[in-house]
Amino acid sequence: MVSRLSSSRNGNVALMFALLAPLLLACVGAGVDFARYTSIQTELQEAADRAALAGAHQFLLKKTDAATPKAVAEASMASSLSEDANLSAAHYAARADSTAATVDVDIDYAMQPTFLVGIFKSPIDIAVSASAQAGGSANICVLGTDPNASRTVYLDKNARLSGDDCAVFSNSKNVKGLSVLKSAAIESALICSAGGYEGEGHNFSPQPLVDCPVKSDPLASRQAPSFSGCDHTDFEVASGVETLFPGVYCGDLRIVNDADVTFSPGVYIIDNGELRIDGNAKAFGDGVGFFFTGDDAKMTFAGAAEVEFTAPLTGLLAGLLIFEDPNGSGARLFRITTPNARRLVGTIYLPNGRFLADASGAVADESEYTAIVARRIELNSDVRLVLNADYDLTPVPVPGGIKGAGAIVMLRQ
Repeated sequence: MVSRLSSSRNGNVALMFALLAPLLLACVGAGVDFARYTSIQTELQEAADRAALAGAHQFLLKKTDAATPKAVAEASMASSLSEDANLSAAHYAARADSTAATVDVDIDYAMQPTFLVGIFKSPIDIAVSASAQAGGSANICVLGTDPNASRTVYLDKNARLSGDDCAVFSNSKNVKGLSVLKSAAIESALICSAGGYEGEGHNFSPQPLVDCPVKSDPLASRQAPSFSGCDHTDFEVASGVETLFPGVYCGDLRIVNDADVTFSPGVYIIDNGELRIDGNAKAFGDGVGFFFTGDDAKMTFAGAAEVEFTAPLTGLLAGLLIFEDPNGSGARLFRITTPNARRLVGTIYLPNGRFLADASGAVADESEYTAIVARRIELNSDVRLVLNADYDLTPVPVPGGIKGAGAIVMLRQ
């Protein structure tokens, strides 16, 4: 009796296994095929992304040529797919649009299932695509470096910022890191925010890109000039014609009323005071660099003062018109309210300071080139800040990281 019962149970187990075996094998096979599908899809997507980026990058070299970006994208896909013999049969195509500076690619692959042939009568199609866009020129005209603040780059009222051959960047991850309100507007080759932006369609041309890679400070390695003592203390010119010479100006350096002052070439160190050019004063200088240090250092160009400066050609401040000591509280303000500061050739570098222009007119529009790298940048009132990038028209050197560093290539969603 026991023997017959045992035989019966063994038979039932064998029968059950026989019935379940195909299902178990199917489950195992499905897992294997799904893993293959996922692996192939990932590999194809990576190939598509690489190809789109490689193709779009060509637009930075020649904006009007669509044939080269398309060919580069196709060559990239061919190279990637040839590395895996199983994927060499994949079909691919690329399209390039020179107007939008975009490259779109598609890859299709027919995967033959290993275990589920009975379920999938035909191969499983795996299709991926990618799109990349090149933006901007290769030059930086504005870089706001504050990583967290709202309104790192901020325009309000009727302020306008123009940079036809350069890019505007906000490094702030804040959703309002770039803010352009009311009738204000930015027009540049590229507008890019590491976070988000605040404003309407009419405030931007082109529309800003968001979640851009943070731009490293291109001037962080620049060395500040060393000095000791004071050559002048609370120096003021209020009338007449006078020539100033480089040196250490402790406290304020004021050019006011109807003074007419020429700054000789060299470096002017403003130590714990204000460089103020105001009233109907005139201030001119070629090969001039201003270095601001001390928590009380600041700059104001105000009234109807005429201001015209070009940066040094050589030395520690070569290419730097205004250079703020990176050490400090971050409260320094560099302000232009005069409508007659129309030639400022060089780079304004304020690693901790705030640049504010609220003049009722154009600023820097007669400059061959002007670039601004500052912690915060604000334009207000009716100012029109024009940042040219005609580097070849001036002997003033362009600091490394300004020219040739503003372009960006990104995958599009």
